[in-house]
Amino acid sequence: MGDGDEGACLSTRPAEGFFVCDRCFEDDTLKALIRENASETECNFCGRRSCRRPVAAPLGRVVEVINEAIDREYDLAASNLGYESAEGGYYGRRWDTYDLLTDQIELDLPNDDGRLFEIIRSCVGDEVWCGRNPYSLRDGEKLIYSWEYFSEFTKYERRYFFLSAGKNDDEIFDPSELLPIIGSTVEDCGLIRTIAQGSLIYRARQFAVGEVLKTTYDLGPPPTEKATRSNRMSPAGIVMFYASNDPKTAGAEIDDKASLGISVGTFRITRDILVLDLTRLPRRPAFFENHYGYDRYAVSFLHKFVGSLAARVEPANREHVDYVPTQIATEWFRTAFKHDDTLIDGIYYPSAQREGGTSLVLFAERDHLVLNKRELREQTSKKEPYEVWGLSERQKNAWLKLVRVRVMRQPKGS
Repeated sequence: MGDGDEGACLSTRPAEGFFVCDRCFEDDTLKALIRENASETECNFCGRRSCRRPVAAPLGRVVEVINEAIDREYDLAASNLGYESAEGGYYGRRWDTYDLLTDQIELDLPNDDGRLFEIIRSCVGDEVWCGRNPYSLRDGEKLIYSWEYFSEFTKYERRYFFLSAGKNDDEIFDPSELLPIIGSTVEDCGLIRTIAQGSLIYRARQFAVGEVLKTTYDLGPPPTEKATRSNRMSPAGIVMFYASNDPKTAGAEIDDKASLGISVGTFRITRDILVLDLTRLPRRPAFFENHYGYDRYAVSFLHKFVGSLAARVEPANREHVDYVPTQIATEWFRTAFKHDDTLIDGIYYPSAQREGGTSLVLFAERDHLVLNKRELREQTSKKEPYEVWGLSERQKNAWLKLVRVRVMRQPKGS
């Protein structure tokens, strides 16, 4: 924004000829920048010296990065805000340079006696600042507010015909627009990946005294008529396959009743599958960090969205209204979202029950379970020929094979 002249806005001129070390800044990005660009053995501000290696970098290089960060997120109030002297000045939030650096950016100079801050303030310029596009939301902020609106609307106003819903606020996305935008955001962040054939996943189930869980159907998802429980990703009646990346997480995810036992089935994925991996979200870039194409606010939205998807599921014999928005989002990813013209097979998400654990929901039903020879015989022994043929045809598309069952915990009283 500045032209480099003394006193210009976002200039580096006042910093020329000065060298600063990494101990003069608290921000990790700026500290790393100084270490990478160190060319002098003495810091002009804290007095640090070294006889062996350079410790101080040109202050102008540091200020250049500070100015670039400010220019990404802030602009001059004079160019963007309405002004009325009779009403006390600018309309909208604004900050002078001192407040911008100390309150908004929170520039921390731990060893400064005042000289370093004054040079940086001179480089930024004696101006009044406001956020970029101060009268509208950033794209990432639009996503955050739009998700909040979508959640409230689908929980309390309209659940089944929300795609035609209107809204009064032009600043946020209509529910019919939001889901495709979320899809584009996860694509931009590279969150679609392939899980290789042969990978193992773990599904746990609880059992009472006298019960034995050992077959593929025992450890797999329930039949449609028994899918009576509303879940974070799926409403009652919609069958999905919930699993985890390790047995302990699988057990923690379903441990609703301490009196029941837990059996864990190890399933092998028999073909490559495509998943949305919400456990690999990009870290939200720090203020001074180069964003490499990521919108800091869009990444913040994804973290909020994942928090909704992975929130703890409390057992209850009632419809979970709070689950409706994430159930709708999951349904959209299951049926409408495509990556390179291909539907995805599931969603990875961080476990809310076990820190560091990873869980997943696969868009798989009982027909996607690979039955062994004995199980096939048992399923076909009393069926009509057309039913046997139908089961054989469905087995051609099965891709989850049970390879091991073990009891993690015995039920009390056994």
